[in-house]
Amino acid sequence: MKKSSLLREKFIVLSCTVLMLFFGYQAEGQSAESLATATIAVGITETKDTQTPTGGDLAFGTIIPGSSTGTVTIVPSTAARIYSGSVQLVSSISGPATFTVSGTPNSSYSVTLPENDLITISNGSDTMEVNSFSISRSSGSSTLGSDGLASFRVGGKLEVDANQPPGNYTGTFAVTVAYQ
Repeated sequence: MKKSSLLREKFIVLSCTVLMLFFGYQAEGQSAESLATATIAVGITETKDTQTPTGGDLAFGTIIPGSSTGTVTIVPSTAARIYSGSVQLVSSISGPATFTVSGTPNSSYSVTLPENDLITISNGSDTMEVNSFSISRSSGSSTLGSDGLASFRVGGKLEVDANQPPGNYTGTFAVTVAYQ
């Protein structure tokens, strides 16, 4: 019986060794490397071009209202001032708002004009509406140049009421640029 006990011990030791080798063995893995990359872009900004006759602002100029409503439109591509209805235009400084965009060269950008395409300008309690905002870009596209610069102009249409009270009417509007 000693022999069978010895065989049994050897079997147990051998079984444990096999189990340890089987479960305790770590297969040699394969590894590969990858490169992590990131590009940091220059933040996109816009500034009002104050070197223009209008100081970079959308200026409708001096207007004489009539006995019925009228409109004055500033065309951004040509800076033309066009009227319709019962208003008269007086020779004065007028023109589109002008902006310069700077950012990462050759990057695409978008321009967002006033929400709901409507703002109100006022002189105390008297108001007029500006709507139909439009844009004209220097390059015809929404891509920054190789120098990281672009410019655009914003025009719009002023609604003049019949017998609009005289005064200097002002208001602000937001124009937002962002990378696409």
